[in-house]
Amino acid sequence: MVQGLNVRCLPEGISARSSHGNSCRPIRDLMLKPNYIRHPDEFFFPTLAYNSQLRLPGSCLHSPAPRSEVNLNYLAKFVIWKDYGMTCATKYVRDVCILGTNHVALLQTVPHISANKFHADYQPEAYDAMEQWYFRRVAAEVKSGSYNWHTFDPKIYAERLCSRYHI
Repeated sequence: MVQGLNVRCLPEGISARSSHGNSCRPIRDLMLKPNYIRHPDEFFFPTLAYNSQLRLPGSCLHSPAPRSEVNLNYLAKFVIWKDYGMTCATKYVRDVCILGTNHVALLQTVPHISANKFHADYQPEAYDAMEQWYFRRVAAEVKSGSYNWHTFDPKIYAERLCSRYHI
């Protein structure tokens, strides 16, 4: 639960209710419209975050994001699109590089919150390696009571436009 926002996954679909009323209903209805959006979960939170007129806590007051914070600099999701000019040593599916074992070392150094796109039936050991790395980091944080200051710098997130200017 984000302060003032309650988001639940229900059998009927995603529901969101803000402390300001049921302002998420139009977004929820759009996301759940049959065959309109293939993967509504990929759009739900960014849609909430970049629609400040909904007055949801944490939503960005500036939209769209500045050019310096899009593409590879969009820290919510690491994705290699075909037109980025980066090498994809695995394969492309619909212009997105499918991440594999060759990407593990890179993914463990980038500041992005998530990575797109792994396929369960394509180099599954890469996803396994990322899970193991993640759980080692979580265990180290639990043990020490803090994150590793040498491998994680929260300033990069704090300096984002939406981190500085939000509801």
